[in-house]
Amino acid sequence: MKVAIVGAGISGAVIARLLAEEGIESVVFDKRSHIAGNCHSERDPQTNVMLHVYGPHIFHTDDKEVWDFVNQYSEFMPYINRVKAIYKGNVYLLPVNLHTINQFFNKTMRPDEARAFIESKADKSIVEPKNFEEQAISMIGRELYEAFFKGYTRKQWG
Repeated sequence: MKVAIVGAGISGAVIARLLAEEGIESVVFDKRSHIAGNCHSERDPQTNVMLHVYGPHIFHTDDKEVWDFVNQYSEFMPYINRVKAIYKGNVYLLPVNLHTINQFFNKTMRPDEARAFIESKADKSIVEPKNFEEQAISMIGRELYEAFFKGYTRKQWG
């Protein structure tokens, strides 16, 4: 028996590997000329620097079985993702959290106060959101949406 697998990204590669370990032959097809899908990296021939062709990728899991599996095939480097945003000349930590909310609105609120405050900012006139923008504004209000979500959403999806 031979199995056809369409896509050489993470899922296709894992399925092919597991089938091979069970003695089942597979053929993997991909429209790209490389394996690993969007996680593909390659060395720049001039500088020998590793390039993340489709953008940086971070692997994280809290599943021991998954962690043990992937560590059979590669060494993973420790990494802490610290994301920051600049809005109107100020630097904010992301994802949006209590600190971000207090800093953005120049307040000192406890979690319950911040929750109520954000709820008061939410646009309750949007009953059935038609897109992400309306959904966000209906939950957190226009100010936080404009500062932290609008630009990223446009960058990612137009």
